[in-house]
Amino acid sequence: MKSDANIPARGWGIVWIAWLAFMVANLSNFAFGVILPDMRNDIGFDLEVAGWLSAIAWVGKGLLTIPIICFISKGKPKHVLLAIFVLLGIGMILQSVATNVTMLFIGRLFVMGVAAGIVSVLVVFKIQWIPKDKMGSINGIEMFTGPAGQMLGTAAFPMFLAMMSGWREVMLVMGVFALILAVAWMFVAKDKAESTDATYEKVPVLQPLKEALTYKNTWILAIAWPMTSLTWIAVYTFWPTYAVESLSLSIAEAGMVLGFLPIGSAIACLVSPVLAQKWGYDKPLIVASGVVLPFAYYSLMLTASVPLLATATFIAGYAAYNFVPLAFTTLYKTDMSPRAVSMGTGFIFSLVGLGGAVGGALTGWMGTQYGLETALSLTCITPIFFAVFTLFLTETGWKAEQKKNNVKLEQEYS
Repeated sequence: MKSDANIPARGWGIVWIAWLAFMVANLSNFAFGVILPDMRNDIGFDLEVAGWLSAIAWVGKGLLTIPIICFISKGKPKHVLLAIFVLLGIGMILQSVATNVTMLFIGRLFVMGVAAGIVSVLVVFKIQWIPKDKMGSINGIEMFTGPAGQMLGTAAFPMFLAMMSGWREVMLVMGVFALILAVAWMFVAKDKAESTDATYEKVPVLQPLKEALTYKNTWILAIAWPMTSLTWIAVYTFWPTYAVESLSLSIAEAGMVLGFLPIGSAIACLVSPVLAQKWGYDKPLIVASGVVLPFAYYSLMLTASVPLLATATFIAGYAAYNFVPLAFTTLYKTDMSPRAVSMGTGFIFSLVGLGGAVGGALTGWMGTQYGLETALSLTCITPIFFAVFTLFLTETGWKAEQKKNNVKLEQEYS
């Protein structure tokens, strides 16, 4: 059933500032594979170090997300997000002036270490300002901003490089933009008056996490999702290098082909909530992603044809994000407190980040030992485990809820 409640202008302003910051963070992170050849020539490091540079962003995401969210157990999310936006800008600027690998490590740790906290902490504001019947579509738009940043970081980044003096100047511009968003956030972000007291009632730091972990879907998604992020990061980081060295593509062609990943992802974020709403079920669409992904990713090693590669990356990108808005919305379809939904989201993001870290580091090591083709081919296997684990999710589609309510009514009348 739909309500006539609209999203107020301030609500839109709050979510769009956060979404733009999240998009810029993804642009910075996912451009890494495209600028890696220039970065290696400029600073000087091998493939194994490149793997650890990829991994450090996801290690930060995995280790820092929950501590960041814990701050909202004792403080206001507005202040937490302001600090995130400032650190985001500092991390990008630090990379722009890096003269050694250590500065790159710290800069990338800052950027992606705090980026996952944006979406997780924003949950509290969304519950205040977004009507429940619009939450699915809002989550779809929110997840769209991630692939949009990824798309700019792959397909469009070579153009950014051509327009500017190099990767350092692009990083500097993005860092300044993140700091501008921080200033805008100070004036736009505000709690909804009637929600403030209930939202910020002081609770023990770990209570929201304990509440989130009482729900089966939180655990299943936290275990299953990293199986897809492992392959995703491996391909994003190392496939452009493989394409240049083994498929004889130019870096511009490799970036263009890889750019179809986020294009497919962006479309999936907008389409999958609509399909799920029409169908009435979420789980079949979620499981399907894990079945399609291994075949789509492995196709990237089978041909040098740009049209075929573009088709494969589009399918992989669609499948990789087809489940994302549906998976996150399952947490909203419970009776969790707002902080527990935020903490559950952060818990999942933490393990997704660790999966990405493993993907970068492991592929870099295997690439050094056995070659990139073998390393990338082996990482294509893991999404099938996602399909297996998500078979055990509790269905949260509206038809399943309708059936559950009908059963309750029958039991009451019998």
